[in-house]
Amino acid sequence: MRQLLPVIAAVLALVVPGTAYAAPADPVAVTVELINKHRAKHGAAPLTVDPEVTRTAQEWADHLQTTDTFEHRPNNLYGENLYAVGSRTRALDAVATKAIENWYGESRGYDYAKEYNAGNVDYTKLHFTALVWQSSTLVGVGLAQGRSGTYVVVNFAKRGNTLGKFVDNVRRPA
Repeated sequence: MRQLLPVIAAVLALVVPGTAYAAPADPVAVTVELINKHRAKHGAAPLTVDPEVTRTAQEWADHLQTTDTFEHRPNNLYGENLYAVGSRTRALDAVATKAIENWYGESRGYDYAKEYNAGNVDYTKLHFTALVWQSSTLVGVGLAQGRSGTYVVVNFAKRGNTLGKFVDNVRRPA
């Protein structure tokens, strides 16, 4: 009987009016919502999910998972953040959330008054700056999970991290 209780509860949730049923979270929606939450802290407009940017991100996430590699897409038209974890048992939205939080964590110690040029780029901050880049308006998220782990690819359009444009595009949190 104990084994049947979850089944009975699920059936009741479907047939009894007023019973809440929580559908599984869409990992892409969860990821974009979190990105936009962090962008809002910096006065950046929310990103809009774009089908072509998403297709490119998903294609690359699938490639990384299939080939068990971890590298940026060559000649990518978009800005790109990558994240990988060896676990393939965690939910995709949990892995994507961890990726976004890790990237946003790069903001610690960021110098908002410093303009980056070819001689002084701090490469340890570029995932963060891509997340909150003011002139980026579109986003695509690719998520892939398989025997080699879980991959998160986030593409941004208009591409950010442009030398000489950091002060204008990476604002202090409000």
